[in-house]
Amino acid sequence: MAKYLFFIILFLSFSNFINAQESNKRPKVGLVLSGGGAKGLAHTGIIRALEEAGLTPDYVTGTSMGSVVGGLYSIGYSADDIEKMASSVDWDAVLSNKILLNEITYEEKEYYGRYIAELPVNGIKVGLPKGLIEGQQLSELLSRLTRSVHGIENFNDFPIPFACVASDIATGEPVTLNKGSLSRSIRASMAIPTVFTPVEIDDRLLVDGGLVRNFPVEEVIAMGADIVIGVFVSSDLDPKEDLNNMISLLAQSAFVTSAFDTRKQKEMVDIYIEPDLQGYSTGSFKEWEGIIKRGNDMGQQYVDTFKKLADSLRHFGPLKAVEKLPLKDNYLISTIYVEGNEKISSKLIKGKLRIKEGSEVSIEEIERRISIIYGTRYFDKVSYDLINHGSTYELKIKVQETSDGKLKLSVQYDSENDIGLNANITYRNLLLPNSRTLLEFDFSESPRLNLNYLKYIGEKQNAGFMLGIDYSNQDLPFFEDNINTTTVDANYSNLYFQLQSTNFLNFTFGGRAQLEYSKLKPIVGELGRLIEAIKNRDVSVVFFVKYNSFDRQFYPKKGMDFSASVKSVLDVKNKTTVIVEDSLSSKNITEEINFDPFFAFEAYFTYIFKVSNRFSIITENAMVLTTLGEPDFNITDFYFLGGFNPRFKHVSQYWGASDKEYISPNYFYTKLVLQYEVFKNVFVSAIGNYIDVQYPMELLFSDIKVDDYLGGERRRIGFGLSFGYNSPIGPLSFSMAKDTKNTKLHTNVNVGFWF
Repeated sequence: MAKYLFFIILFLSFSNFINAQESNKRPKVGLVLSGGGAKGLAHTGIIRALEEAGLTPDYVTGTSMGSVVGGLYSIGYSADDIEKMASSVDWDAVLSNKILLNEITYEEKEYYGRYIAELPVNGIKVGLPKGLIEGQQLSELLSRLTRSVHGIENFNDFPIPFACVASDIATGEPVTLNKGSLSRSIRASMAIPTVFTPVEIDDRLLVDGGLVRNFPVEEVIAMGADIVIGVFVSSDLDPKEDLNNMISLLAQSAFVTSAFDTRKQKEMVDIYIEPDLQGYSTGSFKEWEGIIKRGNDMGQQYVDTFKKLADSLRHFGPLKAVEKLPLKDNYLISTIYVEGNEKISSKLIKGKLRIKEGSEVSIEEIERRISIIYGTRYFDKVSYDLINHGSTYELKIKVQETSDGKLKLSVQYDSENDIGLNANITYRNLLLPNSRTLLEFDFSESPRLNLNYLKYIGEKQNAGFMLGIDYSNQDLPFFEDNINTTTVDANYSNLYFQLQSTNFLNFTFGGRAQLEYSKLKPIVGELGRLIEAIKNRDVSVVFFVKYNSFDRQFYPKKGMDFSASVKSVLDVKNKTTVIVEDSLSSKNITEEINFDPFFAFEAYFTYIFKVSNRFSIITENAMVLTTLGEPDFNITDFYFLGGFNPRFKHVSQYWGASDKEYISPNYFYTKLVLQYEVFKNVFVSAIGNYIDVQYPMELLFSDIKVDDYLGGERRRIGFGLSFGYNSPIGPLSFSMAKDTKNTKLHTNVNVGFWF
């Protein structure tokens, strides 16, 4: 194409001498930016060269990543601005389905981020998602970056007229997007099929434009461009020798049409630029710095060419300089409008938004409140636009409601708890509007079930009531002198009614009334010859306060978790059925005892101090103080201690003991963890922990029951080491620990998310 450039410049240089009337009708320059995933960041180098040469295009078109860079450039972002954006974005987060745990509402935190698959359920029909990634963080990022043109319907009214291209997946046609929401149009242009969910615009189901038109030259010519500068950062079809597996064949087949179209588009380009990006792929976002450098290197080779073209164009008059549209930090909101909701009331959405009409709010607060709405899990996507009305703005919230229900699945193996399949089905608005019905079941040798119904209440939906039942069955060990002497089959269930605040993102408080029931049946050991069953029933009320600001569910790097509760047990009934034998027969005798009411105080506190990007210091603390005395086998009210990840009602880990090795009504526990991220999501942790069944509880309440519950001790110290990987299928870890007073080395292997 270089030979044509000479004639273009020659023509422009002499055109003003040929016809003076043409001086106000200079040729228009169009810039075309191809798709190419992460490689599209190289476009910034060409834009930087254009800026250095003083040449501003009259039109810009782009596809996929080219639509991101081109769209931002068209509304006034400089190459430096775009590079700064690329360096500050957490690409792992933006290009995933995950948002931070501290942006999920408290009532949803427990169930977020611990499943391998989430399948949509409509009615009773289970389907497949339209894509792996909804892209909430991507949508939020695009809304924030493009907020200066929210409300500008026609992209021709941008500082540089712009258009991007998507593919209509239903017809296979390229679709030019040049009006409406810029952020939504860009999101559609880069919706890689099966990876990102498609975007519906004007009744068309749109996916990545690279599927049919990866290099939108025709579109920029249609806008009026006479001279086309095309930057191509993608690739042509792979040669035969590289097509040696079904993955490469499948990928190639998806882009055959686009490749042939690109060859046609290249023929219409006057200045063709293809940066050398060998060694980088479409997914190399973490290597953005190297990609941008390659783009800069290539751009510098064209600075002189761009200067000559700019000088020729100046014969027709001064060239336009583009000024970035102002990005406001605060907005006076006159009205709030919600669209896209059919099942979820605008009342709930505005209640969670908690922005008053007539108030001035920062962009950070708007984004935080948008995250809270998404964090309710009622929506697959939440976006916003700020429409200017002079000195005030209309805040338009656009939501995409989730399916009727979601089926969530994960598989987990733990050497302490064996293998299990965790299934969760969650329905929204079942029976009553603004409600959540949740059933979670662990299919394993120790099955567990959690069924609850949450209904939001109040004008701003800032409170809720919950009805629920928990059930678990497990073989529980009882130890003497570090030896498992008895194993019992334990059933535990809890029926409760709860009122709680839903007003805050990371904080809740409330109270519950509950009926707890447990049954023990000895299955191993001498106790089975003496006792048939032990049954316990409690009626109690609990008042609680909870706070959790962890950034993620597993291997968090920062945040705090705190909970405290006071439980008043109003009625305690114990039934023990003993076996009485004589020389001729045996019979069962049941003894029923009503114990005195008592109270229990529980507090748990974890704080993560982020020393650096890779190194965190974690302290975990717990204290339980009760006025309960005996019996030893009242598992409803006693606490099991020991193990790496014990699971049951009232359990606490202690690294250095077997799973649930100790049992006590009172204890204090503290743990110090030095956590270091060796590689991305690969962790090594050094652990020290201490447990005490006497102090400081006895100092606070002298009448508590104190005994040598810790295997003949009242306090113990343990230490350990853990190696872990935070994988897409859940945490993978190998841990080891021992107690200072015990020579036994305890080990644990965990694979996957747990219940």
